[in-house]
Amino acid sequence: CEHKQLHLRCGRHSRINVVSAMYGRTNRHTCGHGRVGTTSCKARHASFKVKRRCNGKRSCRIRASNGVFGDPCVGTFKYLKVRYQCKRQRNTHSKTVCEHNRLHLRCGRHRRIHVVSAMYGRTNRHTCGHGPIGTTSCKAGHASFKVKRRCNGKRSCRIRASNGVFGDPCVGTFKYLKVRYQCKRNDK
Repeated sequence: CEHKQLHLRCGRHSRINVVSAMYGRTNRHTCGHGRVGTTSCKARHASFKVKRRCNGKRSCRIRASNGVFGDPCVGTFKYLKVRYQCKRQRNTHSKTVCEHNRLHLRCGRHRRIHVVSAMYGRTNRHTCGHGPIGTTSCKAGHASFKVKRRCNGKRSCRIRASNGVFGDPCVGTFKYLKVRYQCKRNDK
């Protein structure tokens, strides 16, 4: 229901794969304790926003709020409905490197890098916790895109965890780069 936090969870060896998401109202019953002005409103890009925030993670929290999704129907009490699967991750590697260092991804013979996700910023206090930490909720936009563009399809790849590569999502906070990737068979 609106203003509440939705928690998506998967088991130890699986990751969230969002099928669809809807923020708004399509019936009178769901979260029906608030004002219902309309039953035909949906926020645009709700699926995109939930996928961007949650896909590839074991656990994810997202608030059902106008601040996150916009207000598709002013004055109507809304809700967030998410359909997702827990996909088993086979042979997924995870590597993390602190800011200013270089991350090296590598696959064996006849295998190529396939980046699942990448995050440059800070989401906790313990990873690379030896530098200044002003916030634990910052992520550079397009980090996955940049690492995929540089590394996908290669046997080996190096990328620097730096503001020069990813931009600075939280000035004054010591950041890190975390990449999850698979080594896929090279079928040429």
